This record gives sequence, C-alpha cells and structure tokens, in this order.
Amino acid sequence: LLACDIDGTLIFSDYLPPRNIEAIDFFVHEGGKFCLATGRTAGAVSSITSRIKNLSPSIVANGSVIYDFNEDKALYERFVPREDRYIVKEVMNGCKTVGIEIHSGKKVIVTNCNQETIDHERYENLDALMLDYDAALGYNWNKVLYLFSDSDEAKIVKDIIAGCEHNSQFVDTSATIDGRKRYYYEHVPKNVSKASTLKILCEKLGIKDGCCYAIGDYYNDLEMIQTADIGAALVDSPDEVKAVATVVVGSVQNGAVADFIDYLTERKRK
Repeated sequence: LLACDIDGTLIFSDYLPPRNIEAIDFFVHEGGKFCLATGRTAGAVSSITSRIKNLSPSIVANGSVIYDFNEDKALYERFVPREDRYIVKEVMNGCKTVGIEIHSGKKVIVTNCNQETIDHERYENLDALMLDYDAALGYNWNKVLYLFSDSDEAKIVKDIIAGCEHNSQFVDTSATIDGRKRYYYEHVPKNVSKASTLKILCEKLGIKDGCCYAIGDYYNDLEMIQTADIGAALVDSPDEVKAVATVVVGSVQNGAVADFIDYLTERKRK
C-alpha cells in the first residue's frame, strides 16, 4: 500500500504531473494499492479521483476519516469532541478576520469567511455551506481548519488556542494556491493523524508487515513518513520531515511520486 499526500506532494496547485499518473497506474498494475492521505475532506478530491484509476480506500480530513470513493461512503470516522467546539467561538471572538472551515463528512461549513476561505473553496472545488457558529453545532465535526491571511494572524489564533483547555490536537498544514504557499492550522480529534489511521487502513486492507509505504511533504505527514515501512519526503520539505524519511525524492512539479515509485521498483528488483 502506497499512501500519498495530495497538496505539495502529488499535485502542485492543480497540476498533476503526467509522470505521477503513469507511475501510479504501473504500481497498481503490478499488484500495489494506492491511496490518498490528505487533510482535504472527502468532498474536495474529485479533481484527483477523476484522474487516478483504481484508488483504494483513502485517508481524508487528516486521519479523521477513511473514505471509500468507489462505494461513496465512510469506512471509519472520528469527530472533534463536542466539549472542544467552544474553541471555534473563542477564536472567532479573539480574531475576527481569520477564516474558519468545519469539515463534516463530504460537507464543508464556513463559519468565518475571508479571502483565504474563498481561495481555498475555489482551489478544492468546494460548495461550502455558509453557516453561523450555532447552526454549525448541528453537524458532526471531523476537523476544523483555520486559514490565515498572514503570520501575525496565525500567531494570534495559536495563542488563543494555547490558552484553551481541550482534549483535541492541532497540526500545521499548507497548500500552494495561485503559486503562493498558504499556511493553515488544523483542529482534529486527539490521537488522530494520517499515521494512526494508516495503521487502521492497513489492517482493513490486509497489508502485510513491511509493505506499507508513504510519501508527503509537510509537518502533518512527518509521523506517517516515519511510521511507514518505507517513507519518502520531497526535496523541498522541511528538514525535520526529511530527517525521518527513508529516501528524499525530487520536486512536486517534476513528479515526486513517480520518483518514489521508481525507487520502490528498483529496490524490489534488487
């Protein structure tokens, strides 16, 4: 099983290198399983699922959900604790300009709109619901995404969250939109990550020991890369991410996923 991050790993902006598509087809043809491991919601990957064939059940919402796109249903879900939802209200009161998305199944709810949420919705082809905080409480929350317009805003929000009591966890994520890297902060259930859910997915798919591979580019991929039997980071990943990888491959623009599949193929041949 090869688990692959989307933004900054599989695609650059919305560009999916043809090399990646060809290599994934080869990997699956040779008996491998290929899945996504992304912070995106299940409803935000249609541009990927339309271009990659024979996709295995995948990790979405940064590990809060395992989604079977062939059957169009969730196989596994975790939710932000109800007692921790007040954090969104605290952030909204303390930083009125931050963008806030709540991800619930295939739905995305925007409770605080800014230019970053607008760009994000366009980039991921989201048909978001515009609801206030009280209306959003009527939905299950797989994760919350805070979208910053600048580093000062990010610091304010992180300081607010640091002062809140909670039983959740938070992770830095990013995406490149219109050629500019955007930085986000994700609120997910405690002990949920791409890495922890990858273990569950391996059990569901009957993946043998030694046969789990993963590739990613950012901090929310670090644990997944580290715990996979063979993990890959990209050449422009943060140093901390590259330090835990078995192999460092090329850039996303030039087909980093194809580089990793080439590496796995050569390793198997040897």
